[in-house]
Amino acid sequence: MNIVPAILTYSFEEVKEKLSRLEGLVTHVQIDVCDGVFGMYKTWLPEGEDGAEVLSSDFTYQFDVMVDDWRVYIPRCLAHKASSIVAHVDMFSDQDLADLVAMVSPATIPLGISVSNDKDVELHAEAIRKIQTMYPNVFIQVMGIPHVGAQGQFFDEQAPVRVKALKQQFSNLLIQVDGGMRPETVASVVHSGAETVVVGSFLFASSDIGSALKKLELLECNSI
Repeated sequence: MNIVPAILTYSFEEVKEKLSRLEGLVTHVQIDVCDGVFGMYKTWLPEGEDGAEVLSSDFTYQFDVMVDDWRVYIPRCLAHKASSIVAHVDMFSDQDLADLVAMVSPATIPLGISVSNDKDVELHAEAIRKIQTMYPNVFIQVMGIPHVGAQGQFFDEQAPVRVKALKQQFSNLLIQVDGGMRPETVASVVHSGAETVVVGSFLFASSDIGSALKKLELLECNSI
C-alpha cells in the first residue's frame, strides 16, 4: 500500500507550510488544484511558466486537477514538473480525451482518471478504455467522498464497491482512493483492491504527522 499526503490549500504560502511539515517523512505528495466551480473550494492555482512560485525539489508532485479550464491548468501543472496528473473527465467528449492525452504525452508521466460518485461507474470505465487506446501509462483514482475539492468530508460507503468493480475490469491498472481516508476506511478500500490511498485531513489534523503515517503503515504490516 502506498500512502500519499494530499495538500489542499488556499495560497502558495500554505502549500509551502504543509510541505515543510512533511519533510523527512515522504517524498511524494498530491496537490489539489480547484477553481471553486468544478471543485467545491478555490485553492491555490499554479501560475504559468514565468511565475515566481517554485515548488520544493524535495518532493515529487501529483496534481489533482479539478477545474473547468483544465486546458489552462494542466499545462501549468506540467510546468511545475508534475510527476503525474489526475483528470476529472465526467463531462469530457472524445475530443477532450484526445486533447488531454496530447497534453500529457510529451511528459510521459502517469495519467490518472478520477471516478466520481455521482456518475455510473461504467461511464468512467468507458473513458478509461478509450484513453488506454491512446496512452499506455494510465491509473484510476476513485473518490472516497461525495464532493470533489474539499477535505474533512464523510466517507462514501460505495467507494469500495467502485474499487472492486473497476479492479475486475482493469486488473492491470493501479487504483488509488482519494478522500475520507482514515484507518478503518483505508482497510476497506485496500481489501477491495486499491493499492494507493491519498490522505489529507487524517494527517494534517494530527499534531504528529509522522505518528499518523505510521498508524496507517501498520495496517499493511498487520495484513489489511
